[in-house]
Amino acid sequence: MRTRTEKVVEAGDGTLLHARETRGPRARGVPLICCNGIGVSTIFWHFLEDRFSPERPVIVWDYRGHGESEHPRDLEDLSIESCAADLLAVLDAFGHERAVLLGHSMGCQVIYEVARRRPARVLGLVPMLGTFGRPVHTFLDLETGSLVSFALGRRIGLALPELVAAGKRALFCAPRARRFVSWFARASGLVQASMPQADLEAYLDHLAKQSPVVFLKLAERMATHSVGAHLDDLDVPCLVVAGERDVFTPLWLSEEIVARLPRGRLFVLRDGSHAALVEQPDAVHEAVAGFLAEQGFDAATAAGAAAEALGAAAPAVARAG
Repeated sequence: MRTRTEKVVEAGDGTLLHARETRGPRARGVPLICCNGIGVSTIFWHFLEDRFSPERPVIVWDYRGHGESEHPRDLEDLSIESCAADLLAVLDAFGHERAVLLGHSMGCQVIYEVARRRPARVLGLVPMLGTFGRPVHTFLDLETGSLVSFALGRRIGLALPELVAAGKRALFCAPRARRFVSWFARASGLVQASMPQADLEAYLDHLAKQSPVVFLKLAERMATHSVGAHLDDLDVPCLVVAGERDVFTPLWLSEEIVARLPRGRLFVLRDGSHAALVEQPDAVHEAVAGFLAEQGFDAATAAGAAAEALGAAAPAVARAG
């Protein structure tokens, strides 16, 4: 029987954060801590939490102004750097000195920032479907259009937050509009047909109720943050998980990251979108389990698991699907 421990953790600005650790009675492996994308709660980690918590502690948590955490007490302190500091506070709250850090989308920037600032606390990195910085520049591979659209959306959203909030509720909550949004997300390739509808619904629910000011303030800092100048110095084992059809983080960008990391390995999810974490959970889990075994982070896992998942003697790129 697994146990779930909920904690309230104080962020640097005094905001109270929600965090949860799940572990089985025989959990002996090194802890995993999972970092969400912007505008997302812990919803996309439930498959991974179920898979790994019997053997090791798995921690999920919400950024300031996300999920079950409080609205930020200082909006000007909302940044990738403050999220990185909050991650370490969550680790401290559960009594862990070191962990393997997993990130999805913007969460990749958060875990890279922790590795840059506090490498002694990082056993390994698993950035999934995200980049090291300035993601707006590579969104849809349309740098100029993406930057212009982002700047315009930010200006409108911060000037008219109540109007934007009402528009979000109408778009994501009204049944007919919601069905259209779900259809469009799949038809456009933003997500694949294999994404569970329940996970898409949970994502829309969170977007509908989240403060647009929180989202845009953090997005502004996310758009300018980068650890690109430090990738060559991140000397920790790193498994970069990429989606072949990820329109938010193009595959070429993940390939570039792995080429620059001293100890990077690339795992590509065939046909995976930006939501591949819940579209192809079994493939993701196999790769992560292999990485953990290969690095000696799980004594209970047979050494051969690494070869099966990533190909220990193969090139540094593996593909699933």
